[in-house]
Amino acid sequence: MNKRLIILLIVACQLTVFMSRAQNPVPQTLDSLQTDSIPPPLYPFLSNDSLISYYVVEDTAKYTYGMICSDLDYFLKTYPDLVHDQPMGKSEFGLELRTVRIGKVIPNKRSVFLVGNIHAREDYSSKLLMKFLNVYLLAIDGKSPLYPNAKQLLDSIDIYITPVANPDGLKIAHNDLFGIEHVFAMVKDSIFLEDSYNEWKANGIGIDLNDTFDDGNFELKKGGVVHTKPASEGYKGLYAAQAKETQALQNFVLAKRPLITSSFHTKGNIFFWADAKTHALFKNVDTEIVQKAAAVSGFRVASISKNPADYGCGLENYVRSKVGLIGVCVELSRGDKTRFQHPDNQFNKEVWERAWQLPYLYVENAVIYGSRIEENARLYMGN
Repeated sequence: MNKRLIILLIVACQLTVFMSRAQNPVPQTLDSLQTDSIPPPLYPFLSNDSLISYYVVEDTAKYTYGMICSDLDYFLKTYPDLVHDQPMGKSEFGLELRTVRIGKVIPNKRSVFLVGNIHAREDYSSKLLMKFLNVYLLAIDGKSPLYPNAKQLLDSIDIYITPVANPDGLKIAHNDLFGIEHVFAMVKDSIFLEDSYNEWKANGIGIDLNDTFDDGNFELKKGGVVHTKPASEGYKGLYAAQAKETQALQNFVLAKRPLITSSFHTKGNIFFWADAKTHALFKNVDTEIVQKAAAVSGFRVASISKNPADYGCGLENYVRSKVGLIGVCVELSRGDKTRFQHPDNQFNKEVWERAWQLPYLYVENAVIYGSRIEENARLYMGN
């Protein structure tokens, strides 16, 4: 028997176990922080990856904005009937907020929205989304067993992916200033640098994007906000949605109304999934989904956020409060004594081996819970 076929059969057997865990998650008490309450699942087949020769995405070294754009162009060219360019808008420095739609030529009404790199230094998030895109397309081609229903899901839902929501910041963090040198030089000296440029978190003009979404809590927001002027992190701007990147993401959510929006960050291996103001509107759907996600990843489940001064103004908060749809913040990779991301060459160990199924899980559960999510949103919005 062909060696690759044997490997694929082994993987398929192990995936049966994974799918069972996803459908029958470990019961959780979700009103308190879960600390290592779920043993991290082990998927040995990921350590002996039979797909490595098919990968386009760089997952062991620095993965720059230019490389990401190049890979997106490759997928658009290689899969013209499945991958579609979706204009989103531009950053403060004029870079494209590259976004693609995975789906059939005619868009579905229902969708999921996956967002990475809202924070500049957190490029594990863009790697995860790009590798997910790569493997999802391989699954449709029959070359990967990791996402068994990849093709069928696109009959009823589209997947929108914005791998880099903060391209200016990512380029600063990567010391990759080609194309933005002049405009960054004009503002650089007016932005307080908290650490090194490698640890840059804000957008190009010194606004922390995840503290500026217009969820109604901007004036209250204090958690994580430590500066009163532009800074490499911890400054929320002068008013809600001041940053062009924030405006573009908000406009996209309002236009597309994705059933689930998942924003990926670094680090902590934890889900921030609900707040006291909006939790009741989901009638347990958000609870059921986060239980499934925790069961397959081993990530902790944060308590329901109660104080908008702490939790407000993130993308997930905007989605819940403004359109009554599900918004989740996923913190990737284990926490340690620093705030900074683990090295690039540890991505597969720190992220992929535990989180590879999460984007797929959100797509699958948007299909499973679609009608309930839509009905809850309709009631919330008063339509």
